[in-house]
Amino acid sequence: MESSSYYEVAVIGAGPVGSYVAKTLAEQQVSVVLIEQHKTIGCPVNCAGLVSKRVFETFQIPPDDIVQNTITTAHIHSPSGHKLCIGGDKPHAYRIDRSIFDRYLSNKAQKKGAELLLSEKAISLQRDPQRVNIETSKGRHIQAEIVIGADGPYSRVRDIFGFPQPKEFLRGIGAQLVDTNLDGSSVEIFIGNRIAPGFFAWLIPTNEKGTAAHIGLCVHKQSEQSLKTYFKQLFNDTSLSSFISDATISYQTGGVIPLGPLKQIVDERVVLVGDAAAQVKPTSGGGIYPGLLCARYCAQTVREAIQEQRYTTEFLQKYQDECRQDIGKELSKGMYFRKIFTGLSDQQFDRYIKRFQQKNIQETITEYGDIDYPSRLVKPLLKKTPSLLRLVSHLVT
Repeated sequence: MESSSYYEVAVIGAGPVGSYVAKTLAEQQVSVVLIEQHKTIGCPVNCAGLVSKRVFETFQIPPDDIVQNTITTAHIHSPSGHKLCIGGDKPHAYRIDRSIFDRYLSNKAQKKGAELLLSEKAISLQRDPQRVNIETSKGRHIQAEIVIGADGPYSRVRDIFGFPQPKEFLRGIGAQLVDTNLDGSSVEIFIGNRIAPGFFAWLIPTNEKGTAAHIGLCVHKQSEQSLKTYFKQLFNDTSLSSFISDATISYQTGGVIPLGPLKQIVDERVVLVGDAAAQVKPTSGGGIYPGLLCARYCAQTVREAIQEQRYTTEFLQKYQDECRQDIGKELSKGMYFRKIFTGLSDQQFDRYIKRFQQKNIQETITEYGDIDYPSRLVKPLLKKTPSLLRLVSHLVT
């Protein structure tokens, strides 16, 4: 039987970003419904699960049950086997259990008063001068003052309301391994067009002993071979053999990463956030930190819109402007760095990794490297290696 419900805000997608928006609004006494097409929060997992300490500190998320492992070092492997070691004794990143992470934020949203609808898809969204009307896959009719699209890289909200598309989509595949042979505090990264054209491959230990890990890679759309072919070749690559020779797959994952922040993420009574808005770091593919940061701005503007009953594009533009002034600048720089990265040949990867092995350069990367704000490394690195200016000018002109 069809039922009808009214909420001030409908959030489409109960991933971490959608749940955080819902939680933030609900604790401000805004009536919120979260509509999630999957039957279980946190499943399927389509993420390597590596985040910085900022995720816990900035958004007041307790790490206790979420963090699986602490990462202090990264080893970057060039196509011919040169290895750049960066990091040291202090934590630089944390491997998290994404299922637990997602469920924590979803539970917080519900405790604050948001209603969660599972196994239910928003199949129709229509905007009229008064409200947005939503029809779900279970015949439910929902009316909302504002709709927030937090429904991932192939956002239905984005498509229905005619928002621009991300500049690029990366295709990713990964798996959880057991019986690996890793340093439990180190991430192994493999670059090169033979292994992962347009991006990179990784091995992330998921426990302190290094006996379990997440393996994966992403490739760009123009890759010559299929994603599964690159993944199969990864297991046979000699550069990984010492780490995974005895390993077996416990489960496999896959997903899509949108890159290139959208020029427009607000319209009358509709906003986008997270992967739907391509709020993703182009250098690493990570979307948790920038997505949550933008979710905070989103919730603040939406709450003000409800208080003042102003749902126009012009009023909601405040959210987009704040994102652009904050993390948006970093994401745009990230696309610039990505253009440089994708223009490198395997021979150039080898040459630069070998050059970066100099002690003073490694120390600079360790001191200034930041997975959330990689642009902060540029000036110190150029001081140590002025010749990189020639690389940049050659590749982006």
